[in-house]
Amino acid sequence: MQFSTLPLLAALTASVASASQMQINYYSDVCSSYEGQVDVTWATNIYNGKDNCYNYHFGNYANIANCNTGDGCRCNFYNSDNCQNYSGYTASGTGNCIPVANARSFECWYGSN
Repeated sequence: MQFSTLPLLAALTASVASASQMQINYYSDVCSSYEGQVDVTWATNIYNGKDNCYNYHFGNYANIANCNTGDGCRCNFYNSDNCQNYSGYTASGTGNCIPVANARSFECWYGSN
């Protein structure tokens, strides 16, 4: 009896690829009144990953939670769609809380920064 591991490997790879790398939590005030979240599955490596951008806005403050990459998470927030007009705010690690009231998009990376 011969056993093929290819289907099992393909299923495992697909589940890892779609797993949440981190989540962005949004708040109405200084990170205590939770309003919602975005699960980030598209972040790329900070050193050699391609650019990524997500057009989204919800809330006045944000932080990164559940960084599941093993070596750090970072997101830049922008005041315009398509990651244009950098707001000057970057969320990284845990215990962060940044103002994003005017942000309209963000991009995220993983890796030591």
